[in-house]
Amino acid sequence: MATDISVVLATYNRASSLETTLQSLSALTVPVGLSWEVVVVDNNSTDRTLQVIEHFAHKASFPVRYLWEDTQGRSAALNCGIAAAKGDIIAFTDDDVVLHADWLFNIKATFDRFDCAAVAGRVIPSWTHPKPDWLEMGGQFAVVNFDLGTDLKEINVPPLGANSAFRKEVFDKYGVFRLDLGVRGNKHTITCDDTEFGSRLIEAREKIVYDPRAIIYHPVDPRRTTKKYFISWYYYNGVSLTRTAGLPETGPFCLGVPRWHFRDLLSSLARWLFALDGKRRFQQKLQVAKSIGIIVESYRLAHRQALSSQPNEQVL
Repeated sequence: MATDISVVLATYNRASSLETTLQSLSALTVPVGLSWEVVVVDNNSTDRTLQVIEHFAHKASFPVRYLWEDTQGRSAALNCGIAAAKGDIIAFTDDDVVLHADWLFNIKATFDRFDCAAVAGRVIPSWTHPKPDWLEMGGQFAVVNFDLGTDLKEINVPPLGANSAFRKEVFDKYGVFRLDLGVRGNKHTITCDDTEFGSRLIEAREKIVYDPRAIIYHPVDPRRTTKKYFISWYYYNGVSLTRTAGLPETGPFCLGVPRWHFRDLLSSLARWLFALDGKRRFQQKLQVAKSIGIIVESYRLAHRQALSSQPNEQVL
């Protein structure tokens, strides 16, 4: 019997939260006649992850498969899951979320209705502690959220990896997730693996539909709502965006870095230093951190290109 949907999630040393996520999968409303499976990719966990999955699989009313991926990193783990998935549709989620009961039902209904290449679901932050006064939710992803309103619609932005689904054929057509992008282990540094892949679909003019009814609830880690974490996240976001896009082929450069990045940094510094409102001042400081990340990664890419372009010399 053919499998309609494979739900793939990568996990690393999050046995407790994984247990909660798996339980929410077992509570999903499943359309009549739908054949589906869950594929959990263990990315070198050293905690109770295997025991949690084995216990869940024993009780589940649907197939649950356990895979091991040696190469550390979310991209490698998800690519492992993609290769093994049996479903015509591959849906992704995280190992620390709670899924709305109608999540799977709505994803399948949207694919059927729109005949699209991908579905982007809604990600709602779940707060267990007070939201800091300085935190502005609009336009940022350091706290995971993805909310484009309440209308079911075609969109021109990449889905967020924590709540996204694709026809399996798009991976045959456009490749898989880049291994130089995506988090590795518990280090929340390099990102953009999901948005980079989604951008490939957008460039190819594939149809992506946003379904606000396909909801997951993403807990907000208190460690991610400190100013120190935000500054680090924005720095690495600048690194990630630059690594994703690469360096321009032409233009004015300084030390291998496009000169306009230095201009952007100076502009951000000025807005930060002269901002009077404390909340606004911190937002400008984040842009400074992002600009520094862009410059550092641009320099690294330029240096690597320079080394690779040098002819190999043979010592006689």
